[in-house]
Amino acid sequence: MPKLSNSKIKLSSSKSKERKEIEISYKEFPRSYRLDSEIMNILKVTLYKINEVSPKKVSESKLIKALIWLSQEIDKEKILKALKEVW
Repeated sequence: MPKLSNSKIKLSSSKSKERKEIEISYKEFPRSYRLDSEIMNILKVTLYKINEVSPKKVSESKLIKALIWLSQEIDKEKILKALKEVW
């Protein structure tokens, strides 16, 4: 996806039996997040492991994007459990 492009996301809500699609438009722009040292260490170890097997060098931001993308497939309960761990 080109930088600073307009994009649309469709989200499905399954709280009720009927499925609703929510469309979100957004524009890409740089974001900044604060991560504590424990989480940064986990990220660095994961990055090191990925770079050992990857044909190309992977950056921290690419790894974070990939993990966010994979989160679509993770059970919500697992994500909630992980949130409780990092809180």
